[in-house]
Amino acid sequence: MGTLNEQELKEIGCRVKRGDHEAFHTLYRCYFERYVRYAVRYTCDVEEATDLVQNAFFSLWENLSQYDESKNIFLYLLIIVKNNCLNYLRSIKIKDSHGDKIVEAMLFSGVDDEGVDDDIRARLKQVLQELPDKGRFVLLEHIVEGKKVKDIALEMDVAESTVKTHLKRSLKYLREHLSFILFSV
Repeated sequence: MGTLNEQELKEIGCRVKRGDHEAFHTLYRCYFERYVRYAVRYTCDVEEATDLVQNAFFSLWENLSQYDESKNIFLYLLIIVKNNCLNYLRSIKIKDSHGDKIVEAMLFSGVDDEGVDDDIRARLKQVLQELPDKGRFVLLEHIVEGKKVKDIALEMDVAESTVKTHLKRSLKYLREHLSFILFSV
């Protein structure tokens, strides 16, 4: 289903405000993918963008009383999506500034710690090997070598955003597969 013209959007907005499920589903079918593409520009992660857009639709439906039907519903929902993305980025920044540093320090300290047994070291190496080559390269260059994203991008001949995406995905993978470390040491 394509996009709606101005008049159709106004009608859909009025119907959605009245709690019309069919109008809401029409809005969803017409614009969901478009909103996801928009959100991906913020998150660099399709799954996260999809969740944020779904949350935006849910928020609209749950808070219909706050929607002013004189406003363009497409733009109103776009603002909700944008705010969800910005909130997500703020939360990522907070999480990454703490949790990742602990894992990074353990992974790359190079200091033998008697509290970290051979099983954990083996698991660390295994998880690093499971990373895609480019992701592992970016991670190691950034954390071990201390290179800036800009320098890694030049070295790899890719955009900085690509390097950031590799780094974000690699750190996410490490968090998911090494969470046991935080509780075992």
